[in-house]
Amino acid sequence: MRAAAAARRRWVEPAGTWYVLPTAFSDDGELDLGSERRLVEAVLAWGVDGLVALGVTGEAAALDPAERDAVVRTVVEAAGGRAPVVVGCAGQAAHPVQATAARARELGADGVLVLPPLLGRDPAAVPGFFARVAEAGLPVVLQDDPSASGVRLSVEVLLRAAEACRAAAVKLEDPPTPPKIAELLAARRELRVFGGLGGLHALGELRRGAVGTMTGFAYPEVLRAVRLALEGGDVRGAAGVFDRYLPLIAFEAQPGIGLAIRKELLRRRGVLASARARMGGPLDALTLRELEEVLDRVGIAPSPDPYDVAPWNG
Repeated sequence: MRAAAAARRRWVEPAGTWYVLPTAFSDDGELDLGSERRLVEAVLAWGVDGLVALGVTGEAAALDPAERDAVVRTVVEAAGGRAPVVVGCAGQAAHPVQATAARARELGADGVLVLPPLLGRDPAAVPGFFARVAEAGLPVVLQDDPSASGVRLSVEVLLRAAEACRAAAVKLEDPPTPPKIAELLAARRELRVFGGLGGLHALGELRRGAVGTMTGFAYPEVLRAVRLALEGGDVRGAAGVFDRYLPLIAFEAQPGIGLAIRKELLRRRGVLASARARMGGPLDALTLRELEEVLDRVGIAPSPDPYDVAPWNG
């Protein structure tokens, strides 16, 4: 009960290091719900504050409706009230997205992560879309990610959309992210903004006022350590930790193969049985060798145990 109460408090004012879960598959491409449960347990032990199922890197587009339900149900049950669970809901019209959000509510989710549809190219239509989705009855995290949605939202439209759905938070992934975060918060100080993009710009985002990160980087302990150092006023220490691990963050964030790298890292950490993805092929031998080199450079030996982030000693 205490864990559930703490999760509810974190959801009222969401902040911290949230983890975007990949969807686990077996080597033959079938859902691996055992690995999905193990991943949830692992990331909670690694210190994350919230979970996102079926986000952009959750391969929701490669799942049928029954598989989607199975993933959401598994994540909610595995979390067991210890952390809030947000479910990605994307589509090109308000009605189906609202229906997906309503189903997420039925399955026990705490909120939904929603991209603008392509109709977002008509700025006047965006706030109404988000207002309709909010009618499903779950808090909305508004995701501003042009690379995934094909839509670039101005700060003005983003603020109107957030107001229309009474957004619990904004996940901002429209680079350069730090200046846009600063502009959003200058206009609406109480807005809660998360960074994403694999943590690639986490240091700058947090320094500009982001309340946390919402991404699936395979070592969330690193992003947590950066955030905690900044919250403690140690800007130089936060920068030192970020700089030390940036080679791995950047390597994982490569467009096109980032998800495969992330899954391979999680396999090496012992939480996924397979690095198989339905969207994108396996990593080639050279990339795997380069991954070994990057892990060696940053001093990481993959393990399921919480990673003890090396402090900055500069």
